[in-house]
Amino acid sequence: MCYRKYHIVLIITLFPVFVNAQTRTIDSLRKKLWVSEKESYRLGILLSLCEEYQSLNRDTLYAYAIEARDLAAAQKNKKQVSLAALALANAYMQWGWVDSALASIEPEIPLNPVTDPTTRDTYFKLTRQKAMCYGNKSDFEKALAIFFPLLSEAEIYKDTLNMGGIMNTVGSIAIARGEPAEALKWINKAITFSIAGPKYFPVLAAVYVNAANAYNQIEKTDSAFYFIQKSIPICRKLENLNYLATALRVQTSLMTKKGRLDEAEASLKEMISIRRLTSVGEFFVDDNLQLADFYANTGQLDKAIAFCKKQLQTGNVYDTAAKESATFTNDPKMRLAYFQALSKYYKQAGMYPEYQETLEQIIAAKDSFYVANSAQAIADAEAKYEVQKKENTILQQKYGLQRKNFFIYGAFGLLALALITVYFIFRDYRRRQRLKMTLALAEEKRITINAVKAAEEKERVRIAADLHDNLGAYAASLSSNLGYIQPLDKESAMSNAFRELNNNSNAIISELNDTIWVLKKEALSLTAISDRIKVFISRIQKSYPDLHIEVEEQVKTDHQLPSSQAFHLYRVLQEAINNALKHSKGKNIKVKITGDNNWNVSVADDGTGIDLSNESAGGGGNGLNNMKERCKEAGWEISWQKTDSGGTIVKISPTTN
Repeated sequence: MCYRKYHIVLIITLFPVFVNAQTRTIDSLRKKLWVSEKESYRLGILLSLCEEYQSLNRDTLYAYAIEARDLAAAQKNKKQVSLAALALANAYMQWGWVDSALASIEPEIPLNPVTDPTTRDTYFKLTRQKAMCYGNKSDFEKALAIFFPLLSEAEIYKDTLNMGGIMNTVGSIAIARGEPAEALKWINKAITFSIAGPKYFPVLAAVYVNAANAYNQIEKTDSAFYFIQKSIPICRKLENLNYLATALRVQTSLMTKKGRLDEAEASLKEMISIRRLTSVGEFFVDDNLQLADFYANTGQLDKAIAFCKKQLQTGNVYDTAAKESATFTNDPKMRLAYFQALSKYYKQAGMYPEYQETLEQIIAAKDSFYVANSAQAIADAEAKYEVQKKENTILQQKYGLQRKNFFIYGAFGLLALALITVYFIFRDYRRRQRLKMTLALAEEKRITINAVKAAEEKERVRIAADLHDNLGAYAASLSSNLGYIQPLDKESAMSNAFRELNNNSNAIISELNDTIWVLKKEALSLTAISDRIKVFISRIQKSYPDLHIEVEEQVKTDHQLPSSQAFHLYRVLQEAINNALKHSKGKNIKVKITGDNNWNVSVADDGTGIDLSNESAGGGGNGLNNMKERCKEAGWEISWQKTDSGGTIVKISPTTN
């Protein structure tokens, strides 16, 4: 199942807030960088640019940090080496590589003692970043165990700037833990230490956003609105794009609560435009879908649908004026997100033909995503390998002596182990000779089994192609031609016969599509089967207008089933739904698909229940017998039980997982 990833507002408070004005500063520094030739001067500019990370995208920040690190190492300036390590840690955090960030800064902290006035500021920055790494891993206990002693040190040296920043971050952790009252205690303290002048503006910008969030949690909307309105002008003055985007997002939520929808929409659109300057493409879709959800949740479903369709269309057209948009929305993962949103909106709007069509598009988009994702995973792994290789070179230089000792001791250990091994090898030689023949036979059997599987796979693909190209084409042609035949007397037997032929041809096409869908795959996931069940439900729903059929997915682990098992599960679910429709006399049917360590599915109704003693509907009928046989062949358990409401629930789960 594809889950959308929403950004947490509080995350900005888990990064250092000691930055100056942004956009114009960045432009100025870049111009200086272009003309700088002296390496020491260039290093200073690079470090200043890295301090502006809140308004840089992660690729640019990483490039600056790498160059700064290399120049600092070449110049052997201890302070600049530490600051470059901090810059690299910030870049790693933007990529979500928290462990790499910790590895970058931890060796530098002891080199910058808090007792030395020349290294104190660097010490605070490095230690704060270490705590914030744990905060981003949601290990709040470790983060606070660093923050509280750090706060005490800031108090000793009367560093009110750091005191305010640390207090604010402690408050943000309380918000993340659902403790708004505790958060406000620390936020109010932070405010008292952060109103002495412009140098405190970065702290105040974050403090006011946190105050707004805390008051919003306790449903004090007016207070929340007051603080977010105080934060936004400061963010604009600082030109801190990340802070400003976050504040606008909170403002959107509050304006929506107040019913000021036009202002909320404008605020959300501005946030999206700002985020595009700093974020990578994957975040654009999340922001866009937030806007679509805003339309849907405020009764503007037509606007939500039109917006998603526009984003998909933009992605299919190469428009030089919108090159970035075209690039991002053509990504399979992002197209899938838009299709999933569209299906939800179509269903809410009661547009069932469009809903069914979108479900088919979701299945196709998931197929494209899995193919593309494999290539992307390889590319990501290669990128991470290159990064880690560079970092390992530095670590090897720092810990070369330890490694040398390790290998010396290891060599002695290996020698002793080798002597012991020789003894056991000599003793077990004859036994291994006897095993050799057994293993050879086992290998021959394995090769034979693999050959059979390969032949079966080849035949399965061939059958799928034949069904699609031959029978599928004939069935589609039959259905199409029948649609043109309209007897004059619509009540005659001939008219009824034509109507029945048309219905049967459509049913044949549906069955063929289901069979081809399974045969084309080596394996299918739970969510893929769920998507197909939704398509089946949308086909039959119009024949049962008074019945509500719902599919609930709780899939944390998307188990993969071999195609044969997937087909059995799909057919069993079909039969269970049909039985509920025909025999239960209920008003609601719920299909539940669960995937965690194990998986299970169920079909429940609120009717009178299936009489298991009845030959036609129960234990002896062909329908239930077929369900039992399919489950037995697949290695699953199936059971029928009465629900608390008197209906029936069918449960299917594997005997072993």
